[in-house]
Amino acid sequence: MGTALEMLFVLLLFGIGLRLSAFFSGGETGFYRLSLPRVSIDAQAGDLVSRRLLWFARHPAYFVATTLVGNNLANYLTTFAISLGVVNIFGRATEALDIASTLLLTPVIFLFGELLPKNLYYRAPLTLLRRDATLFGLFYYLFLPLSLPLVQVTRLLERFNQQAGPQANVMLGRSRLVQLMSQGQREGVLTDVQSRLASGVLQTAPQPVTNSLIPADRVLGVEETATREELSRFARDYGTSIVCLKRAGTENDWFAYVRAIDIAIDARPGSTMVAVMPAISHKTTKIDALQQLQTSGALQGVVIQESKVLGVISTRGLVEQLFRPTVVATS
Repeated sequence: MGTALEMLFVLLLFGIGLRLSAFFSGGETGFYRLSLPRVSIDAQAGDLVSRRLLWFARHPAYFVATTLVGNNLANYLTTFAISLGVVNIFGRATEALDIASTLLLTPVIFLFGELLPKNLYYRAPLTLLRRDATLFGLFYYLFLPLSLPLVQVTRLLERFNQQAGPQANVMLGRSRLVQLMSQGQREGVLTDVQSRLASGVLQTAPQPVTNSLIPADRVLGVEETATREELSRFARDYGTSIVCLKRAGTENDWFAYVRAIDIAIDARPGSTMVAVMPAISHKTTKIDALQQLQTSGALQGVVIQESKVLGVISTRGLVEQLFRPTVVATS
């Protein structure tokens, strides 16, 4: 039988190992649950702890390597404490006693060293990681001689897989950005309007402008030779705020428009109120088409394919699509 002091040392050693296991296991879960928008904003505001967390978020290999070394150290301390405790209690250590004592204490290690801390860090990742950031930084420098080779091995493997890497990043990039926006709205960094706008841009950006045009044969308008009275009557009869104009003698050669409000309140001749629509290629994406319309200051544009008019696109219609609610993936 060992002395009381020896048993106290065993318990202390076991407690340190258990605490380290909880620290690194929980920290790993919290790291993957960390809200990058919140940490990034706090870091830009000058918060030193957030800057440290953001650095690890941008260099995850160092965080994972430190956590791996820490977990192995914790496992070594707990198993060593168990073996030492067996020697102090029974006076000798055998394989049967080591296995039996390890099995007996495994539920304790699993509950307090794995399950409970992981649940706590899962529920409050930022709060707990901020609290532990200084201590984790200390372990990072302490374990650096051991973790650095692991990081180098990881980088070496990435070089061998560099051809597949960029393709995977392209495929996963949009999903990651959508998840980032979802986290930002959940953390209060993005408002609902901002989130819907960002989601709308993601949904709209790659789509062709032809998906949103009004076909040429369905455009509301008249020929360019129409008088002021004819333009006003057409706008009133069809309840439209914009009257499109097509070239005289053509069926669907739309090229300009006139605002109904200008016809009603402006005394100038109708020809001076005509706004030429910018020509937009049918291969243009919606977001690029909106940019062209905004740059030219036009309310509408004409979509063409090899000088043939396919239809008309409006700035208002494209902007409305950006704010439509979209389903944001969070998994």
